[in-house]
Amino acid sequence: MTSSALILASASPRRRDLLGRLGLTPEVRPADIDETALPGERPDDYVLRLARHKARSARSAHAAEAADAWVLAADTVVVLDDEVLGKPADRSEARRMLGRVSGRVPEVLTATCLLAPGGA
Repeated sequence: MTSSALILASASPRRRDLLGRLGLTPEVRPADIDETALPGERPDDYVLRLARHKARSARSAHAAEAADAWVLAADTVVVLDDEVLGKPADRSEARRMLGRVSGRVPEVLTATCLLAPGGA
């Protein structure tokens, strides 16, 4: 792998598409991490922690390939009334969530983390 290689620590087709529009073709290596919020963790701290943890986890899981690569991770959350709305478990929960945000303006937070080749 050359120093210009890029590892995307996400399975998101949208993120891969955005990078493709920039002329980049990342190696997709989703990070499998625990996304449980810490007690009392603010939504902005939570989303930033997840992005950092995903990038570091992808680098660690693919140490041989990732040592000379850029590693990019991101996380996005929807926040309503200071509560992070997680991924719905099923259609019923998705409907309930949509009902909660209907007619309101939720906050959407995205954090990114880019690790340089050889970085930690």
